[in-house]
Amino acid sequence: MEHELIRLTRRLMLSRRDRLLPSCWLPPADLYRTPDGWLLKLEMAGVAPDTIAVQVCGRSITIRGERRDGLRIQGHTCYSMEIAYCAFKRTLELPIDLDRATVNSEYDLGMLVVTITPEVRQP
Repeated sequence: MEHELIRLTRRLMLSRRDRLLPSCWLPPADLYRTPDGWLLKLEMAGVAPDTIAVQVCGRSITIRGERRDGLRIQGHTCYSMEIAYCAFKRTLELPIDLDRATVNSEYDLGMLVVTITPEVRQP
């Protein structure tokens, strides 16, 4: 309750112009080490799957996409916006070479799950 009051008080002190400024958004990510490799989860509510691209280069994995405001209605004037609608690019570095890894991604219920399986070297 106290945190909500602080947030609302700060919000009331912002000018209308400041409340409407676009903000940069990066989807939050969790990275897990698994027995078979790595698992990367990104929270991407409101991102259309067809805007998402996953790219690897060296030890880095980059996820790009865009969250668009699909509910804009002609004749409506925005009073306040807290959700960022914009293109994003999120890059994470892992301690392995990803160029030879198998990378698969799955998008479900606003979560992007990327599985990374390193190349297995034969003796």
